[in-house]
Amino acid sequence: MSKLALYVFIISWGIVGYTYFVYPLLLALIAWVSPAKDTRPAALPDDELPHVTMLVAAYNEAEVLSKKLDNTWAIDYPKEKFTLLVGSDGSTDQTARILTQCSDPRLRAFTFDRRRGKASVLNDLVEQANDELLVMSDANTMYAPDAVRRLVAHFADPAVGCVSGELHLEQDGGVSGEGIYWRYENWIKRNSSRLGFLIGSNGGIYALRKAAYMRLNENTIVDDFVITLRVLEQGYRVSQDPFARATEPPCASCRQEMVRKTRIGAGDWQAIGMTSSLLNPRFGLVCLAYWSHKIIRWTLPFFILTGLAANFALTSNPLLLGLLGLQICGIFISVLAATTSFGTWVPKPLRAVTYFYLMNFSLLCGFWRFVTNSQRVTWERGAPRSVDSRTASTGK
Repeated sequence: MSKLALYVFIISWGIVGYTYFVYPLLLALIAWVSPAKDTRPAALPDDELPHVTMLVAAYNEAEVLSKKLDNTWAIDYPKEKFTLLVGSDGSTDQTARILTQCSDPRLRAFTFDRRRGKASVLNDLVEQANDELLVMSDANTMYAPDAVRRLVAHFADPAVGCVSGELHLEQDGGVSGEGIYWRYENWIKRNSSRLGFLIGSNGGIYALRKAAYMRLNENTIVDDFVITLRVLEQGYRVSQDPFARATEPPCASCRQEMVRKTRIGAGDWQAIGMTSSLLNPRFGLVCLAYWSHKIIRWTLPFFILTGLAANFALTSNPLLLGLLGLQICGIFISVLAATTSFGTWVPKPLRAVTYFYLMNFSLLCGFWRFVTNSQRVTWERGAPRSVDSRTASTGK
């Protein structure tokens, strides 16, 4: 048995184990021994609620937009204190028509003829917002009736700059274990929230102070992540309210999930340069969290490949030979799930395994797109969403 190969194997998989298991447990321990911050602040009466503006950047969202409008008007918030701004980013479907047909006075629609990307649309919408609190949402994100009230209640504390809600998938588990992943991520986020440094909000449901919004570079890919970390840079607390809930449909296939994760992976690497100040140890636990939960995790594909290569040199050991066999089986099942219809038949116990490999492969692809500058800032519409837009009204 090669000692060098064994050391490489242990270090590589040790780093994987650290970011997926050791760090989350360490974070949970720190949150447990630290003075807890109340994640359920007292609800404000209607006369004390601040004015809020919800922002939605939309590109070819005709299939879900009507349902989104209906869902928004059903939110339990005083009508005179709520405004919805929707920006159509050069849509070529019926998005603009649906917006013009909506007669609710709370809606202010902006139709941009040239497609520029979500970051540019958000910059323009923020400039048009007149309220001190902004609620960021996506066209396919459906809010619980009390979600906005719960988010807004946190801003009674002037130290709070941003609050994320909790996103749930409409069909638990999707096709590749994303449901399990979301529960795991939400557990980490809840512990980070107790300490006041949530590293990244759920893009479909979060709120922030307009004063804390820093104009995005027009080529920003993962806007929600960059916005959240820039709020942290300014010294505000960023937390999550697990009771402010919203839902989204999962990806319809492993292939679509990989496309989305690849885009996010490229955006994550891009975001490092936009938020690099938080990597300085002077930010304390925020720095530790950024390194452990984000930076190191984004490099895991390289450690997984290195550990796999080292494992091939350790086949004389029966235990390590068995581990190699399990890895190869996991990769084989993941390839089948991504390239064939087998993905819809993956048993639930194996979905987390396929999700692990596909997510890390997507991160590797995202890194390649980042270094080659081949990831476009604009996003593409995927398969039809899991909503019935034929029966949704236009918000009249």
